[in-house]
Parts: sequence; structure tokens; C-alpha cells
Amino acid sequence: MKHKVWIKPDDIVFEVDSLQTLLSAAQEQGVSLPYRCKLGACMTCLCKKIEGEVEYRLEPMLTQQEQQQGWILPCQAYAKSHLVLMLEE
Repeated sequence: MKHKVWIKPDDIVFEVDSLQTLLSAAQEQGVSLPYRCKLGACMTCLCKKIEGEVEYRLEPMLTQQEQQQGWILPCQAYAKSHLVLMLEE
């Protein structure tokens, strides 16, 4: 299943298949997101989820509080719905 992802504040939109991470889908479609390790350890890709739902195949390197505040790691996150994300500048 495919979902749309909107990146704010730049209003970038791309699609992600439920079998790929947000980062890999963005890269395939020429959308530049910050990243370094692709393992979730460096936290370079950290961004805020404004709307939608994600899941992880492995436990993310985020505290429960960070997850409740909406922080996600696109290099490890899979979309379960359409998403609106905020990249910190």
C-alpha cells in the first residue's frame, strides 16, 4: 500500500510503499532528507511527525517520551498512513 508524505516547511511531497522506509522512498524519488548512518543511531534524520502513523521493524533508538512527542527516525520508520513531517532547520 502506498502513502503520501508531506515534508514541511518546504511543502515537498513523495510517496512511500509500506515495505520501504521513509528515507529509502525519499531517496528513490530524488527527495533529499538528512541522514548519515541509516541505522537510527546517529539521529541525523530525526524529524517531527505532525500527522499520521509510523511503525518500526526494530525498536527505534528513541525514548518513549520522544516518540510520544512525535519524533521519528525516517531511516527506520515505515508509514502506516499518510504523513506530515516537519524538518527542523
